[in-house]
Amino acid sequence: MNDLDDLRDAMHSTPDFEPKPLDLAVVMAAGGRLRRRRRAAVGAASSAAVLALLVGGAQLIPAGPPQPAGLAAAAQPSAGDAPGTGSPATAASAAVPSTGLNIRPSTGVPARPEPGGAWGEVVDTGSTAGGLDRLLWMQRLDEPRLPDVALGIVAGRRTAEGRLIPDVVNNEVEGSDRAPGFHALEMAMVVEGGATPAFGYYVGAAAKITVKADGRTVRARQATWSEDRSVVLFWFDLKMVKPAGEVGRPRAYDRNGRELPAGNAAFAVG
Repeated sequence: MNDLDDLRDAMHSTPDFEPKPLDLAVVMAAGGRLRRRRRAAVGAASSAAVLALLVGGAQLIPAGPPQPAGLAAAAQPSAGDAPGTGSPATAASAAVPSTGLNIRPSTGVPARPEPGGAWGEVVDTGSTAGGLDRLLWMQRLDEPRLPDVALGIVAGRRTAEGRLIPDVVNNEVEGSDRAPGFHALEMAMVVEGGATPAFGYYVGAAAKITVKADGRTVRARQATWSEDRSVVLFWFDLKMVKPAGEVGRPRAYDRNGRELPAGNAAFAVG
């Protein structure tokens, strides 16, 4: 045993215990190592919490002159930005950490496009905002601080000339964006471009997605992502799931009615 062990034994021993002389220098050095390790662990946890605030979450993009789809990358901070900085037109908010399984992205996805533009087919939600079609689409993210996240989901509009205008961008902030379950859920809200529906995406064989809103069960509308058939984009009718409504956690079911893994099943607001 070393001197630190002798000290610990002395603190728990009977009165007739006679300890050996202690080497205080050794005891202090050992205690210092323990304190340094504890501080390092606390620092790592704090850094992770700050990263979730700085990197992830939904982003609101103020309306302005219509932009080409390729310019939508302004909604996402570039890899070279200092932590906490990014486009002044964005306002990131913290998202609820994922509780899904942490798995690597599937290898069946084709080559990814540059960040900012629509990745795969654009989905028409069947509603309009400001006289323009309300759309959902996926876009590529390239953030070194989130190595397992490459997917962002966007609620936006399309001009008569065919240009995409992003209004809200959301993405997973912890673990893999392809883990089974819900990801990047965003509550219905009103932004400068008009009202946006509650939306998100699900990874898995979801045949039906529901949520309880204002006391009644509402079924989502769904569209399978063109680039990966295991990814399902979904949204709720604004008349059924309202911006100021009381909304619970969504549930997903397979074609046999069995409930599927929940993943990160909490809606972000703002």
